[in-house]
Amino acid sequence: GLGKTTLAKAVYNDAKVSEAYKADHFGLKAWYCVSKAYDALRITKRLLQEIGSFDSRDDNNLNQLQVKLKESLKGKKFLIILDDVENDNYNEWDDLRNLFVQGRMGSKIIVTTHKESVALIMGNEQISMDSLSTEAYWSLFKRHAFENMDLMGRPELEEVGKKIAAKCKGLPLALK
Repeated sequence: GLGKTTLAKAVYNDAKVSEAYKADHFGLKAWYCVSKAYDALRITKRLLQEIGSFDSRDDNNLNQLQVKLKESLKGKKFLIILDDVENDNYNEWDDLRNLFVQGRMGSKIIVTTHKESVALIMGNEQISMDSLSTEAYWSLFKRHAFENMDLMGRPELEEVGKKIAAKCKGLPLALK
């Protein structure tokens, strides 16, 4: 509820990223919401589908699918989003990470998670997100609850609104 997925979507859909994508900055883009229990077959298959390299003949052969994914990414610059990752088993993720090593320099993998242990396993740069400040979450709540109407002369609405907003503990998704 802090906006991790929203931030990742903003990056993925950003005009500069899209323009760069068209100019072959990122030759491939893929988004996959992992959320369920870790399943290498499911993740590999879905990433292949996203980049347009899936062949149903290899449907349930993990080794063939992983070789195909590795070959599809080889020498290409890619942007991959793995959203809502919960599994923090280092060995499972290390096996998957090895599929990406032959990508071109500058390739990016963005992982969203609410678990610090997952972030540590993924390594590299981490962006930690905190709840909004009181001023920011009240502003967001007003925008959604009151559609930016003027609350002057309606102190009872503001009082109730602030109580509701406080119960949301600054989480943007809850406020929305």
